[in-house]
Amino acid sequence: MSTQTVLLQLLLGGLLGLVGQGIRLIVGMKKLNDEASAQHIKLAELLVTSKLVMGLLIGFCAGILATVSISDFKTELFGNSANTKQNILAIIAAGYAGTDFIEGLIKKHIPTTTTNTNN
Repeated sequence: MSTQTVLLQLLLGGLLGLVGQGIRLIVGMKKLNDEASAQHIKLAELLVTSKLVMGLLIGFCAGILATVSISDFKTELFGNSANTKQNILAIIAAGYAGTDFIEGLIKKHIPTTTTNTNN
């Protein structure tokens, strides 16, 4: 598999993760709008743009990590395989979960070290 194909798979995975985080963002915006209505203020007063952008970036990264975790990069991840729909939905779900997904991967693949504080 060529480098270009791998990069395209990672980019597509990132975009699918972005879609998942976008769905989560829509749900969050609905809740925020309800809160603003209850407080009789404008939605813009509660909206923090930097948190929105950071959430979308986390979704993009989660999509890339999900793509890496389910692909062997020997075959087409989004090709004509029977599980293409499952792969796409899994990556979107990883984007939706975002932070939880990334934390789970870190806990699973990076060993924890304990330090002795009684030195």
